[in-house]
Amino acid sequence: MKQTLKIITLFFIFLTLFSCEKDDTENTLSDSYYVKYVIRGNGTYNYFNIFSIKTAQGNQSFSGYQYHSWNQTYGPVEKGFTASVSAQGNVTTEIYVSKNSEPFSLKASNSGSNSASASYTINF
Repeated sequence: MKQTLKIITLFFIFLTLFSCEKDDTENTLSDSYYVKYVIRGNGTYNYFNIFSIKTAQGNQSFSGYQYHSWNQTYGPVEKGFTASVSAQGNVTTEIYVSKNSEPFSLKASNSGSNSASASYTINF
C-alpha cells in the first residue's frame, strides 16, 4: 500500500512539474503590433511635402500638400516587420511601436535639415 501511494505521489509531482511549461510560439502567434509614424517640421515655418512610409501593404508615398506635422498609425503587423519613414525638408521622423494593447514606445528617431529617415525592425 505504501509503495502504491509513493508511485501515485511521484506521478502527480512529475505531472505537475512538466505540464506547466509554456510554449513561446503560442504567445508570439497571438501578438499584434501597431506602428505609428510621426513627422514634424523643425521650427515654426518649416513645412514638408514629400515623404514615404512602409506599411504591411507596401510602401506609400505622399506629396503635393504642405504639412507642418503628420502622424498615422498602421497595423496590425507581424513580428519581424521593418518599419521605415523618410521625409524631405528640415524635419524630424519618429517611429513608435505598440504590442497588443500596450502604450506606444519610441523605437527610432532622426532629424535633418534637408531630409531625415528612420527604420526599426520589430523584435520583441
